[in-house]
Amino acid sequence: MMDSVRPIWPPPPRSRKRRSLPGMISSLLAAILCILLVISALGLLVFETTTHYRGALRRTATVEAQQTSSVQTTAQARVQGTAQYFQNAQAQIEATATAEGNLAAVATQGVMDATATATANENRYQNSTDGKATIDDPMTDNSRSSKWDSGNGSTDTGCTFSGGTYHASEAQFMYLQPCIARATNVAQLAYQADVTIVKGNLGQAGLLFRVDGANSAYYFFHVGSNGTYALDLYNGASGNVLLQGSSAVINSGFNNMNQLMVLADKDTITILINGHYLGEITDNSLGSGKIGVGVIDNGTPVDATFANVKVWKYEQK
Repeated sequence: MMDSVRPIWPPPPRSRKRRSLPGMISSLLAAILCILLVISALGLLVFETTTHYRGALRRTATVEAQQTSSVQTTAQARVQGTAQYFQNAQAQIEATATAEGNLAAVATQGVMDATATATANENRYQNSTDGKATIDDPMTDNSRSSKWDSGNGSTDTGCTFSGGTYHASEAQFMYLQPCIARATNVAQLAYQADVTIVKGNLGQAGLLFRVDGANSAYYFFHVGSNGTYALDLYNGASGNVLLQGSSAVINSGFNNMNQLMVLADKDTITILINGHYLGEITDNSLGSGKIGVGVIDNGTPVDATFANVKVWKYEQK
């Protein structure tokens, strides 16, 4: 029987092999190389990451700069547009103000010119009537030398002295009744008379002058009961309006007297009423003739009275 082997405790130490120096150096170098490779990889990763980040930052900054530039450009354009709008608006305001100022100046000058013209003609008429009148007839009867038409052709139509004054009447609608002083003949004249429309809706009454030999052609300056006036040229049955209008200086209505005035200087005819200038016209159709008065029936039979007829031979001073 074999003897049993008992374990020995503690076990005997094992022999250890000592590493050689070259082997240790090789291992150290390998470790260092691995560390360097890791560091290089980490550096490369950091470099790439940093490069991409900086690029992203640059791109973001560029975009933001471009956007900022765009915003600034847009804002500047809006500011410039707003400034241009206000400049245009200001220019338009100034242009409008200038135009309105020019219109106002033209209107003011027109009023001044019209006033000057009226004053000059009113003074001219006043100067032309300073001397003794060639014809001075109160028209109370037909005893003076003018020889006015007298007699009724029909009821409410004709020329008559009645009640201490001279009447001209017309009862036919749209007809004119002339009443002529047949013993008169004047070329350049200042002629006036007191005219009162007694009745006749829209009736007209006024002065005839430069009546031709056939008593068919003449000028007729007349006013209406509605405040209108006109200067007509008649030749036979036809009449042509040379001037017309309305004026506040006319005493409208019935039984209100108006003093009508005519200044005929060669081809220039000036009309006035109650001392106020109404207008003038140049016409050479008639150069001289008789004087007269007349009425027009424009609605209902018209009747008017005429008094204080005066005529001066006009001589330009």
